[in-house]
Amino acid sequence: MDVFIDKCDDYENSYKVVQEAFDSLGGIERFVEKGEIILVKPNLLKGASPEDAVTTHPDFITAVVKLLEEEEVNVVIADSPAGRTSKGKLKKHYEKSGWLKVEEETEAVLAYEFGKTNIDVPKGNVKRSFELMELVKEVDGIINLPKLKTHSLTVFTGAVKNLYGLVPGLAKAAYHGQFMKLNDFGRMLLDLERTVETRISIMDGILAMGGSGPSGGEPVELEAVLASEDPIACDYAACELAGIPMQKVPTLTEADIDFDSIEYVNRKPSSFDQDLNYPPGGSQPVRVPGFLSRLFSNFYLDRPNLLMERCTRCWACEDMCPKDAIKRKDYGPKISWWKCIRCYCCKEVCPVEALDVG
Repeated sequence: MDVFIDKCDDYENSYKVVQEAFDSLGGIERFVEKGEIILVKPNLLKGASPEDAVTTHPDFITAVVKLLEEEEVNVVIADSPAGRTSKGKLKKHYEKSGWLKVEEETEAVLAYEFGKTNIDVPKGNVKRSFELMELVKEVDGIINLPKLKTHSLTVFTGAVKNLYGLVPGLAKAAYHGQFMKLNDFGRMLLDLERTVETRISIMDGILAMGGSGPSGGEPVELEAVLASEDPIACDYAACELAGIPMQKVPTLTEADIDFDSIEYVNRKPSSFDQDLNYPPGGSQPVRVPGFLSRLFSNFYLDRPNLLMERCTRCWACEDMCPKDAIKRKDYGPKISWWKCIRCYCCKEVCPVEALDVG
């Protein structure tokens, strides 16, 4: 398993570095063919300024698309953000994140309607089928463009978890409710990764996120680009680079691969000297029976706290909650201590960062 790593101090240089990534991994022709329709899957958690490091930077997306178009590949760009999705909401997310400029500077098309389809997973560890956006079946292949970020629930979010955006709308919250044990949630994400089979993952770590991610953390100039055919290997390298213990990341602790077999191309993770501040959550330190999982999470993980001065009472959090743990009050949402499963879907979907963790 090869992982390309290099420094990139500015998004203006991302085209050159991504080109080097393709070349170092065998050439772009290994990953795409002329005339193919390729789904480019960046991270669009929600509409946010590129400087906030919440989403994959539009210049990074543009660099990848231009390289693909030089190979006469047709590109469609899509992601399903947290919460309910509509064409109007997607356009606002795209606009706020600066992604409309990708359409202006390339021939790529942003998807506004991507339907739903069920894909069976006969050999899944914890999941036997997934509800995914229909585009997954309509394209010839997928290229994964994750953002390097910390995460309040899974500690780290990168190439594997970015594929969760292929699950449309509120189905993502439903899966959180189905897999309340964090290690099982990690296994579900690994089932999804095996189902989707991306061609390559190219990670935007130029402006990364530390702290209370994936939306409320602090932008960090990590100046890194990583790429690999194996999204798990890419995530492991990113955690090594950012100083995040793999033992805390469920998609790494539950993965069945030999991390010692990873070969680093160009640079090693140790060549970067800036670590990310990461949240205290992550893989459960001990295995607990299912009936104790909720009680365990109530003590081990922090419940989201309401910042009343920020709350606009839009109730997106209530709409997203998979366990009906949020009730409307005059001052804003009230979160049930017992019902809350600490999935932090409410935090991710809040448009004004009115819910905090830790």
